[in-house]
Amino acid sequence: MRHLPRPVINVMGGQISDRILGSARLKIEKPAVAGEPVTFRIVYTAGSVGVDDRGAVRVSWRAQAGLGAPQFEDPAAPGYLAVRTVSEGSVRPVARFNERGHRRPFVPAVTVHTDDGGLWPGDRLELTFGDTSGGSPGIRAPLTVVKAFEFQVSVDCKGAQEFLDLDGFLTFPVVAGPAVRLKAVAPSDVKAGEPFTLRARFEDVWGNPTQMPGASLQLGMSDSDAVLGTAPGSGPVIPVEGIALGAPGVVRLELTDQTSGLRATSNPIRVGAELPAERRWWGDLHGQSGETVGTNPSADYFHYARYAACADFTCHQGNDFQITDEFWARLRREVEAIHEDGTFVCFHGYEWSGNTEVGGDRNVIFRGIPKADDIWRSGRWLIEDRRPLDSEHDALTLDELYARFRGRDDVMLLPHVGGRRAELRWIEPELEPVVEVHSAHGTSEWFLQQALDTGVRVGFLAGSDDHMGRPGATLANANEMPVNGGLACIRSPELTRDGIWHGLHSRHCHGTTGSRILMETEIAGVRMGAEVAASGAVPVGTWVNGTAPIIEIAVYRDGLPVHRWTPAGDPAHVLVAWTGNLRIARGRKQRWDGELTVRGARIHDVSPFAFDHPEEGLIGGEGQRVRWSSETAGDYDGLWLELAEVTDPAIELVAEPLAVTQPLAGIEDGPLFVEAKGLGAHLRLQALPHDGGPLDAELSWVDSEPLDGVHAYHVRVLQLDGHMAWSSPTYVDTAGH
Repeated sequence: MRHLPRPVINVMGGQISDRILGSARLKIEKPAVAGEPVTFRIVYTAGSVGVDDRGAVRVSWRAQAGLGAPQFEDPAAPGYLAVRTVSEGSVRPVARFNERGHRRPFVPAVTVHTDDGGLWPGDRLELTFGDTSGGSPGIRAPLTVVKAFEFQVSVDCKGAQEFLDLDGFLTFPVVAGPAVRLKAVAPSDVKAGEPFTLRARFEDVWGNPTQMPGASLQLGMSDSDAVLGTAPGSGPVIPVEGIALGAPGVVRLELTDQTSGLRATSNPIRVGAELPAERRWWGDLHGQSGETVGTNPSADYFHYARYAACADFTCHQGNDFQITDEFWARLRREVEAIHEDGTFVCFHGYEWSGNTEVGGDRNVIFRGIPKADDIWRSGRWLIEDRRPLDSEHDALTLDELYARFRGRDDVMLLPHVGGRRAELRWIEPELEPVVEVHSAHGTSEWFLQQALDTGVRVGFLAGSDDHMGRPGATLANANEMPVNGGLACIRSPELTRDGIWHGLHSRHCHGTTGSRILMETEIAGVRMGAEVAASGAVPVGTWVNGTAPIIEIAVYRDGLPVHRWTPAGDPAHVLVAWTGNLRIARGRKQRWDGELTVRGARIHDVSPFAFDHPEEGLIGGEGQRVRWSSETAGDYDGLWLELAEVTDPAIELVAEPLAVTQPLAGIEDGPLFVEAKGLGAHLRLQALPHDGGPLDAELSWVDSEPLDGVHAYHVRVLQLDGHMAWSSPTYVDTAGH
């Protein structure tokens, strides 16, 4: 038998090998730039037993970072993958891509079957991802910065459908692109005259923090030429220190980089003569790192939340069935290393990931330092030393998990909708004080309705369920995270574990889709999240400070809207927005690709509304027609139309969930809703003011004749950038009073 020499390739990415199974190398010329076209080659060399006729070689990778999908049909199109063999035989490679073709966390996979012969020892199989020789621009690089984007190579030498992994991984780095955006993050509460720090963050088009060499920051106010602070640097995050604001009120600061011209407006800052008794702290309690199904190491996860996302608190939530005892011990050390009461709060935790049918996803959060045996797994499916499942060492159902923690005051469970959803027929008020309305998987207002229908009194908050190494600042992608990650705002007198814990348990918290919208409610005379007995009418007061124009404040009673405030609109300025989920199970994203035609008016201008990432949005149009690419997951996407020559306006909208011709008469009196196919799916038509709406708004309304019983009142805010916020409910008992 003749052995071909093994290839020698100058590579970035390295080599993995096994004498029997074979070896593999990866070649890439330079680090990939997030989201940009890239070309790289993986070369497999058959080992000492070769690969039989109808055997296969499989290359798989982590889905979450967002590598583009490969295709084999069009050499001129993006994502083209060229496959060839160097063999002494007549082997014919047959390649297929399956987005769920291997085992977690290496789920997307290209499998190349050998046909008309196999691979002899030393034969080569070459896969060129993003091959450009036929005109393809390349394959889209992962969308998030990754120290080492990993590929696993597996071989079915016998054609037995039994794939064995080569030891180790092939990797290449992914770096951020150029800065296109500037963010300004300030504390929500400051004392007049007392210095504080604002943090500036430069981002690329996909939201990755990135460098801006020679940046020169200048901070001021929109109504003044006075300079409040300056700072040089290169980023990605630059502090502007020593800022002091004199007069009480709500302030938004204007930040400009003199080098690039990039500008940003800060989140609203409430300036008081004194700090409030309970300050507003922002954070993200929900995400995981590359040790489970996320991206980058756990130490980087914590560093990102504190220093890049500028969060006040966080928690790591790896899937329990991937957390080894060794990783659990390391996590506890890393949490204690990053945690610092008064500066940055980090909780210990993990995600109990039982199947929905026996309870579904619950974030387990500890107030203090958990013990080694405080991790009760739903299974050990991806732990190499897994033992047989048993209820003595694991918690296979939610009832068993409840039994482990019932009666403890240092453990909290947080039901949520991730890929897997929590089942709310089981809910323990003492252990589960809040539920999650939003994450990067989508907006799940139907989940809030389910929670309220149980009669259990819970609060609302949001998180990211980040899988991309960006807790606290997760931006949407075209893969499994179709919307921006959320944030939780929790009131506490101090930034400590006990303080944040008490804010959650008292339900004095609200959630947003990622922006730092400030909101307060006073319902029946008590604050957000409280319980109160009331006699007769129930007054509802809400105060909102937005990060963009506010276009709706809606009051909900028991999960159903009962009052809606919108700013006075101009019928020549029309918001056309759509939303929905396909279902409550996995695969919730709903396609809304479509087009709109205006009748009885002329389109003077059109602006995108709340599209989530660069691969969706407006894609063309002519005359009275506009086309777009869109998918929703409970969030809004849409258009803002400026009309001229208005006579009897109407729109014709055609998309998969809805085809409708709808007159616009009367929309100046309030938004019009048209139901569509899908879970919560509808079209929203709303007249907007010329300036879009106010940044600050308040609502005062009285529920004059509530029915007897305990009612949950909460408030939802919608902005012109699509961001939303939800208050925790206030529970009002009107029975017999």
